[in-house]
Amino acid sequence: MNDSWIRHPVWRTTLYVVGFAVIVALQARYAHHQNPSGASTEGDRLAAPASASPVQPQAPAPAHVSTSQILAGCHPHLTLTPASVPNIDVSNKPNPSAIQLKVRFWVNSDGFVTQAIVTGAIALSRADQEDALDYVRGLTFEVPNTEECRVRQMEMIGRFRESLELDSSGEWATVFEVTPQ
Repeated sequence: MNDSWIRHPVWRTTLYVVGFAVIVALQARYAHHQNPSGASTEGDRLAAPASASPVQPQAPAPAHVSTSQILAGCHPHLTLTPASVPNIDVSNKPNPSAIQLKVRFWVNSDGFVTQAIVTGAIALSRADQEDALDYVRGLTFEVPNTEECRVRQMEMIGRFRESLELDSSGEWATVFEVTPQ
C-alpha cells in the first residue's frame, strides 16, 4: 500500500484538523453530560426576572480528596521501639552489605502493628527472618487522630540491612528503615 498521501502536507493538515474537531466534539459532549439539560446557563440567569426572595449563596463544594492524599495525611510516626534491632549474623557472608530483608506491615489507628509479612530476603536464615518479624510486631506508632485515619490501616515498608558502624570498630550492624507505602 502506498503511504505517500499521508506524507503530503495538505492531507496531513486535513487529518490533523479532523482529529482536532473530533476531540472538541467529544469534549463538548462530555461537558453537556456534566451540565444537566434542566440547569440554566449564564445567559438564562441574566434574562430571568428577579424573584421577590433573595437568593442564598451556596457553600462551595468540598474539594475532592484522593485516597493517596488521605493516606499521606495519616502518615504514622514511630514512637516506641523494642530495645534494639535484631542483629543478623554476617560472619560467614562474603558481602554483608548485600544482605537485606524487606517487611510489609500494617499499622492500625491505635498505632499497633496488626500484620507483618516478609516480602523479600537476601541471604537470610529463617531464624533471622522470624527475629525481624518479631521486632516489627513490637513497634508502636503515633497516628493522627482524624476521622480518615481512625478507619484505615496504614501500610508500611520496613527494610533491614547491614551497615558498617561509624566507630573505629569496623563491625557490621543491622539497621532498620521504615517508610509508608
